Amino acid sequence: MNRKVIALVEDPFWRTKIDNAARSVGASTVFLSDAAGAAAAIEPGAPVIVVVDLALKSSPFEALSALKAAKATASVPIVGYFDIARKDLKEKAVAAGFDEALARSSFAERFADIVLKYLLPGGVRKEEDERELPEE
Repeated sequence: MNRKVIALVEDPFWRTKIDNAARSVGASTVFLSDAAGAAAAIEPGAPVIVVVDLALKSSPFEALSALKAAKATASVPIVGYFDIARKDLKEKAVAAGFDEALARSSFAERFADIVLKYLLPGGVRKEEDERELPEE
């Protein structure tokens, strides 16, 4: 089964963390720069989760609210993360119908388990060696 994480994330650090978490449950990652493309990336019947950096340059709220309103994609889980100083973004995410909106620190701690919860319920993550980045 083609498990997929659709990520609306610009920061390379977070892209790597998200991709590693997805691979730990045998999922692939599709990175998008615009929320409007999220619906097209969803395969009917395939397990999918949409992950969003709520501080994107182009606001994701309208497009993802429409995704939640559409009958075919209403059940797709959407998880957003935000800088703790920007609680207004959490309020917008909740209003748009996001399933979860987490502070960046909480997201970092829990993301692998969130991916497991939505893409492989009852499953176990594979432990992979994390490659250490070279020191500067």
